[in-house]
Amino acid sequence: MADEKKPLIEHLEELRRRLLFCIVSVAALSALSYSFSKEILRHFSKYVNRLIFITPAEAFLSYLKISLFCGLILSAPVILFNALRFVWVALKKREKGLFVLFFASGIFLFVSGCAFSYFAAIPIAINFLLSYSSDFLRPYISVSQYISFTAFILLGSGVIFELPLFVILLARVGLIKYHALQAKRRYFIVAAFVIAAFLTPPDIITQIILALPLIALYEISILAVKILERRGKHDTRRAD
Repeated sequence: MADEKKPLIEHLEELRRRLLFCIVSVAALSALSYSFSKEILRHFSKYVNRLIFITPAEAFLSYLKISLFCGLILSAPVILFNALRFVWVALKKREKGLFVLFFASGIFLFVSGCAFSYFAAIPIAINFLLSYSSDFLRPYISVSQYISFTAFILLGSGVIFELPLFVILLARVGLIKYHALQAKRRYFIVAAFVIAAFLTPPDIITQIILALPLIALYEISILAVKILERRGKHDTRRAD
C-alpha cells in the first residue's frame, strides 16, 4: 500500500514544485514590469482618447494591475515549460524528443493569440462600443476598468490559441482520438461562440472575429491528430 502511495506523493510534490516556479516567475517579472507600467499604460490607451480615475487609489492600483498582467504575459514561457515538464513522465521516449517543438509551438501560439486580440479584437470591440457616444452621452473610461477589459481579452486569447497544442498532447497520451474530435465538431462550433461571447463585449461582430480563429484552430487540431494516428499505425506495422 505504501509503495502505491509513493508515486502519487512524488507526483504531487513535482506538481507543487512546478507551481512554485511559476508563482516565483510571475512575482519577479511583475515587480520588474512596475518600472515600465506608465509607458505600458500610455501605449495601451491609444485606442481611447483619455482615461480617468475616480477614486484616489485607482491610478496606483491600476499600475499594479498592469504590472501583474505583464508578469503573467512574460511568464508564459516559464508556465508552459513547467506544464510540459509535468506531463513529461507520461510521454514515451521518442515523444520526449519533441519537447522543444512543443515548447516553441506553445510560445508561438500564445504570442499569436495576444497579437490577434491586440491588433484585431480589442480595437474593433472598443470602436464598436464607443460608437454609442453622442453629444449628450460622452465616454469617460475608468483606467482600472479599461485595463481589466484589455487584459482579460489578451490573456484569454493567448490561452485559447493553445488549443492545438493541448489537443495534440491529449492525443499523444491516448486520451482523445481523431474520430471523436471529428464527431464533436458541431458542438465545438457552438462552444467557440460561447467562449468568444465570454471573452468579448456583447456585440456579434467581435464575437465572430474571435470565434472564427477558434474554429480554425480546432480544424488544425483535428488534422494534426489524424496525421499523428496515421504515423502511429505506420510505425506499428513496421515494427511488426
